Amino acid sequence: MRVCFIIIILITLVQSSFTQANNVSLLSHWSNPSLPTLYDGESVYNEVWGFIKDDIEYAVIGSRMGTHILMIDLNNQLVEIDFIIGKHTGSDAIHRDYHDYQNYLYAVCDEGPSSLQIMDLSYLPDSVSLVYDNDSLITRSHNIFIDTAYAKLYSCSNKNQSGNNALKVLDISNPTAPTFMYNYDLVSHVHDAYVLNDTAFLNCGNQGLKVITSSSQSNVIQIGELSTYPHKGYNHAGWLNKEGDIYVMCDENHGLDVKVLDVSDLNDIKVESLFNSQMGDDANSIPHNVIIRNNIAYVSYYHDGLQVFDLGNPALPQKIGHYDTYNGNPAVPYAGCWGVYPFRDGDKILVSDRANGLFLLGFQPPPLMVEHPFEIFPNPSNGLLYFFKEHYLIADYNLYIYNALGQKMLEVNSNTDYTYLDLTNFRTGLYFINYISNVDDSFFTEKFFIE
Repeated sequence: MRVCFIIIILITLVQSSFTQANNVSLLSHWSNPSLPTLYDGESVYNEVWGFIKDDIEYAVIGSRMGTHILMIDLNNQLVEIDFIIGKHTGSDAIHRDYHDYQNYLYAVCDEGPSSLQIMDLSYLPDSVSLVYDNDSLITRSHNIFIDTAYAKLYSCSNKNQSGNNALKVLDISNPTAPTFMYNYDLVSHVHDAYVLNDTAFLNCGNQGLKVITSSSQSNVIQIGELSTYPHKGYNHAGWLNKEGDIYVMCDENHGLDVKVLDVSDLNDIKVESLFNSQMGDDANSIPHNVIIRNNIAYVSYYHDGLQVFDLGNPALPQKIGHYDTYNGNPAVPYAGCWGVYPFRDGDKILVSDRANGLFLLGFQPPPLMVEHPFEIFPNPSNGLLYFFKEHYLIADYNLYIYNALGQKMLEVNSNTDYTYLDLTNFRTGLYFINYISNVDDSFFTEKFFIE
């Protein structure tokens, strides 16, 4: 969705990777140039998380050195509030992960002699205090997820003094005094998890997806699995939609598509559709993490940045936004965008980049998917409107806007299903929009009104 005259104006205001037609805008950016890099010589940062306290939005980003807590101020600017040093801070400290629960932030690391850290958030916006730093239950963990309904912390690929476990589950009903519940080792590895109401979707690397529940500490039951599917690779991460019937899954491999799963029947999990970043470079295109808000999937891609897809029709996901955070070395395979966290309705998005730090992005999603082959809405319009056409192959087309006298007012080239048009400088009256495909011979003309 590119509008030529809008791009010319905006390119002087924001980073060159952004256009307003993506529905994504840069609000703020934070990084700390004094932080040391990792072994690859350029990466510093890793996971991102967000939370809201007393109606103030906060961001969390991990670095080689530990945990950075930032506030989003009234001007949508990122302001660092506090820093908690990690127990392990070596040049190999690549992976940190975070979740919050009842005014506490939980942090883990998957390298070195690390620990489970719990931070008290009650003193924000002034400071954060470390109230628990212990390695007896978790020395190293690749990812964590908290089932807030059952006060359970799921630690994936857990290592501690007692050994290694694919999954360790802790009771955090007392938030600062976690206790052991059970281990799950019926798979060799659990890389990440999404848990809702004691139903855990486990991303198990090369073993695919497993779904488990636990009626008691000693009774863990597998209630679903998907071990074979198209574009199968290393099953890295996934997220469940609010309705609980769609699960989006990322395999962390070059050139493999993201999977949209129908999980309405856990006895018969099906791949509903596939999608990718559409950036045209499969060699460096790797999906990493995903979060769903209101049936919109926010995906972080190495090298390809943030990718946003509308899942209103799960069988036909539509790309409705993107923002590239990395223009660095293509020879570094796992470089660029690491994590994503959309607030509330996704109007603000946190994105972490391994080299470039934390981005706060604004997002204005277009209207929900329509069932017609094309649509102009709203019509009549006040000058701000969307053009939509569903493309089954490549989207590459020109739009021509004519007034009632047949004079050409605007020419736009676009390569996405949605195109945002700002025609607020046009006079009230009747206009025509002419669509001409650059892929096939399709074309049509529609009229619209500006009030």
